[in-house]
Amino acid sequence: MASESPAAKVEPGPPDDWRDRWYPLAFTRDLIDNPCRISVYDRGFVLFHSGDEDWSCLRDRCPHRAARLSDGVVRDGRLECLYHGWQFAGDGRCTSIPQLLDSQAIPRKAHVCEFPLRQSQGMLWLRPRQDFDETEPDSPEAAAIPTIPDLDRPGCTSVDFAIDLPYEQSFLIENVIDIAHIHVAHHGIRGGGHRDLAAPIDFEISEATAEGFAASFRSIEPDGDAPSMRGARVRFAAPNLVHYESLYEDPELCSGLALYSLPTGHGRCRLLYRAYSNFWRLRDRLRPRWLEHWTQCTILEQDMDVVIGQVEEILGSERPPRQLWMPIKTSDALVIAYRKWLDRYAPGDLVQVGFDRVASNGHGSVRRERTSYDRFRMHTRHCGSCSRVHRKLAASRAPLAWTAVASLAFAAATAGSPLAWTAAGLATVAATSRVVVDRLQRRFH
Repeated sequence: MASESPAAKVEPGPPDDWRDRWYPLAFTRDLIDNPCRISVYDRGFVLFHSGDEDWSCLRDRCPHRAARLSDGVVRDGRLECLYHGWQFAGDGRCTSIPQLLDSQAIPRKAHVCEFPLRQSQGMLWLRPRQDFDETEPDSPEAAAIPTIPDLDRPGCTSVDFAIDLPYEQSFLIENVIDIAHIHVAHHGIRGGGHRDLAAPIDFEISEATAEGFAASFRSIEPDGDAPSMRGARVRFAAPNLVHYESLYEDPELCSGLALYSLPTGHGRCRLLYRAYSNFWRLRDRLRPRWLEHWTQCTILEQDMDVVIGQVEEILGSERPPRQLWMPIKTSDALVIAYRKWLDRYAPGDLVQVGFDRVASNGHGSVRRERTSYDRFRMHTRHCGSCSRVHRKLAASRAPLAWTAVASLAFAAATAGSPLAWTAAGLATVAATSRVVVDRLQRRFH
């Protein structure tokens, strides 16, 4: 039964090297650029595909003069460097160097390192280990991608959303594992909470292992027309998944929230958000994906200034949270459990802040240039749905403006005739539509 299924399946892996884990890069439906650059722990990778082939992943650095291959193009199924035209196959082999003599063979050092990719439950995953050797599909490392069993149940659908954030991964996980802040920070927001419902929370947390920990907590009374619930639980699956699961009296029902995180670099990360259910209301099923993304952007933007301020205070003080915080058991138990887990299991060169430690490697530095982290840069340009709507709105602006001007000019030229009133009406509609389009377009920025 769904209610008895594990919160997430994840095979054991080595706790001492997080680079040897699988990381979610994007929802496959949002891979709109070919080639596409992605970074993990500040290492650059380029994703590309050649038509019918699956996505390939190479180091994003041309061996010739260290240009970014992601700035190039895919030509005849090969990734071509923009600088001098060197071409590379999906397995990293250099297949063409225009400047070589016909008698010269392509040097072995011209080849680029390939990295393993997997597709699982509509997401593309990367294993960024440098010394990777391909293994059989059923090997333990190939099975280590965390999955949500309920997503494979008949009738289960999800709302998928991704956004880049200007702080380190551990602060994102702390934020999303903090149940107590929802009703205060996101009061009145659809998918958020209500201030009057903020109350003590009863947690029951399992013993932590290198693979994470789980907890059950007292759930808030559901809405009158919602299915009866018998509990809720959350699991942190190391190093990048927080999974909330609602448990219903009817075992055929399932819903939950999977929050994946990608450490893109120093002071940067990406959130991949997936809300799922097999009993969405009709209005939720019909709601456009891009419209739902506006809500999720608003929620993350509400948290952003708070988290950035929190990071600045901790790093600026150079004191660990144990010395700075005054946590309470009925609010912060999960957050403390996570920070203590980092103290025990996280590689020191990758995570700066635990509960008892603040390292000085600069990994948690914050980028506060808000103009560089507007909604368009953080989300829209990477989202297949939002970028498509944004382009359509942008393309309609000029025609609407010209229609309004031309109709108004025609109305003036034919003043007093019946056609003048029709032209004036058309000008009004076009001008009003242009205003609406401008306001909609701003929501994507």
